[in-house]
Amino acid sequence: MRTRLLLLLLCFIGLLTSCQREKETRVTDFVDPFIGTAGQGHCFPGATVPFGGIQLSPDNPRSGWEWCSGYHYSDSIISSFSHSHLSGTGIGDLQDIRLLPVTTRPQAGEKAIDFITKGYAKFSHANETAEPGYYSVTFDNGIKTELTVTSRCGMHSYQYPTNSVYGLTLDLTTARNWDRTVMTSIKKINNRTIQGYRKSTGWAKEHNVYFFMEFSQDVDVWAGNDTLKLLKNGQKLVSNQGYAFIDFGTTTNKVLVKVSLSSANCEGAAANLDKELSHWSFDKVKREAKQRWKRTLSKIKAEGASKEEMRVFYTALYHAYLAPYLFSDAHGNYKGPDGEIHSVGKANQYTVFSLWDTFRAAHPLFTITQKNRVNDMIKSFIRHYEAHGLLPNWELMGNESHCMIGNHAIPIITEAYLKGIRDFDVEKAYEAMKETSLSQGNGLRLFRTYNYIPCDLEKESVSKTLEYAYDDWCMAQMAKALNKEDDYLYFMEASKNYKNVFDSSTGFMRAKLSDGKWKTPFSPFASAHRDDDYTEGNAWQYSWFVPHDVEGLIALHGGKAAFANKLDSLFTLPSTIEGDNVSPDISGLIGQYAQGNEPSHHVAYLFNYTDTPNKTQYYVDKIRRELYTDRPDGLCGNEDCGQMSAWYVFSAMGFYPVNPSDGKYQLGTPMFKKVTIKLGQDRKFVIKANRENDQYIYVKEVLLNGDELNRTWITHDEIMNGGELEFVLTSEIPQK
Repeated sequence: MRTRLLLLLLCFIGLLTSCQREKETRVTDFVDPFIGTAGQGHCFPGATVPFGGIQLSPDNPRSGWEWCSGYHYSDSIISSFSHSHLSGTGIGDLQDIRLLPVTTRPQAGEKAIDFITKGYAKFSHANETAEPGYYSVTFDNGIKTELTVTSRCGMHSYQYPTNSVYGLTLDLTTARNWDRTVMTSIKKINNRTIQGYRKSTGWAKEHNVYFFMEFSQDVDVWAGNDTLKLLKNGQKLVSNQGYAFIDFGTTTNKVLVKVSLSSANCEGAAANLDKELSHWSFDKVKREAKQRWKRTLSKIKAEGASKEEMRVFYTALYHAYLAPYLFSDAHGNYKGPDGEIHSVGKANQYTVFSLWDTFRAAHPLFTITQKNRVNDMIKSFIRHYEAHGLLPNWELMGNESHCMIGNHAIPIITEAYLKGIRDFDVEKAYEAMKETSLSQGNGLRLFRTYNYIPCDLEKESVSKTLEYAYDDWCMAQMAKALNKEDDYLYFMEASKNYKNVFDSSTGFMRAKLSDGKWKTPFSPFASAHRDDDYTEGNAWQYSWFVPHDVEGLIALHGGKAAFANKLDSLFTLPSTIEGDNVSPDISGLIGQYAQGNEPSHHVAYLFNYTDTPNKTQYYVDKIRRELYTDRPDGLCGNEDCGQMSAWYVFSAMGFYPVNPSDGKYQLGTPMFKKVTIKLGQDRKFVIKANRENDQYIYVKEVLLNGDELNRTWITHDEIMNGGELEFVLTSEIPQK
């Protein structure tokens, strides 16, 4: 009897331990994909996996700034569930292969587009659920939709009201925002399979999406471009407009649909299903997607914060791991920027490189937690160069969009190499970097000729001058590491060109004419979106972008005290922006500081270079508290493929990469009592802080592995070697 009681007790203790362990590690419970779906966040709430090639999410029937991701929380109508979405961008595109469950059949002679739009369904957020790898909604008409994904496949579950029509519309024609449909195809393979394609142009100039779709039961397929006609097995519709109605009959009111995409061909899409989704268990796919998110997010374990702060943090980490997207299919094929089909074999090609945004913090985060993927991303850069002749600027679905300024694949490659991430063709990478740096487009010829970019010859001249100067500094560091002395000297000298647009009389980076005179009139508060001297900003926001030579920037201002005073003004001035066409990207304002756009992201940490690091601590905490929340409108600007979120991840942990390629992270103030970063091979880096309450934001002392750290930064190697960083915090500004 005693033995049985002991066994029962041990089993009970084991069960409690297991439940507690599960409770402690369910980081996915803190992720809310609805954060950022309202306001200007431009996030989508649907199902995807880390860096996955499918983003299966609901769409609203509208275009416009708020609907760049296809979905905005203010809406109450769903027009489709499509398989490709952008996360947080300021331009709308994609939303390919649209499906929508309906409870009516098309009438004889009814226009296909009328039938499609008639099916658009009302819903309430009270009947909507989103979590990592899963989305569900129940329409007001009673249809319940559930969505989940693998890396390259999407799975739909539709449950209809009994005794209704069990149908599904397929819309290959409708296009939102910049997108425009060029050609479509729908072919019925057999009673349970269709395939086809959608070719479009827009932000992605040549966007080809091939699909392969399987149903859990026999279907009739009605397709057309004007009215819908029954397709027999083997029949195909090819048209510049393509619509279909899939009729599931009356056998069962719950059906499943599997969809896969390829940029190469339908065979690649079919191979994706064979490789990743050969079964019909929706719950298994959902469970495995959630497990992938759990493994990925658990590399950083945060403790000792409120539930709201935990939700903001882990949702930020989730958003940081959405892009870039897997692009090659199961055959290893993908469409390149030259329009040709390329193969990577068993390797992975990635797409959606929002580099002007993500070089700042998202890619530095990857060098800590996603080292293998960093190699794959750089290999993707190199393949892009081999097909296109230049490194990617803003690569989208196998297209070079040339959307933003700078050549920020260069700092990403330099950063990776200098951090010891080198499993790529280094000499080919350097060749691509140099070829890109010395190319002639986007103001670079002027930059090399004048040692700045004249504003009367090129728009956004100040921003381009500053960003090319930084890129050239990164080029110089790579050249130095590879013992290319002449290149090192050349690019180091060019990296000083930022000084040529600094006006000492005003204290701002300012537009200069080709004759060497300053452009007038001048107001540091003025903005004209993509049509003046600054990219998505003004002089107040852009004059701080010299991350490679902050000491030189301080010297231009006359020393640390003057520089700190100017920084103070940035945060305390009125938030008025002047102009008739102010950039909508200037958002999240504290004074003239704009957290809602990337050029400001390093600026609060510049106080560390003066004698007032306490102001870095104060403003980092203020930005975190005031401009990030766990509501749908919880982001103060476009999420921008992970950058807005990566800023928060770093800043919540207590450090940030002001210059991603110098191997240093500037210290801020941690939000958690403890953060553990799992580095692999049983190594971990632990950040501790005596965060007693929200007033404990000032750093009295920092210890690295028990020794006092008499500097405001730590190195990448110090993190990756493992150890412990301890912040001693106080609610008062420490006395010097």
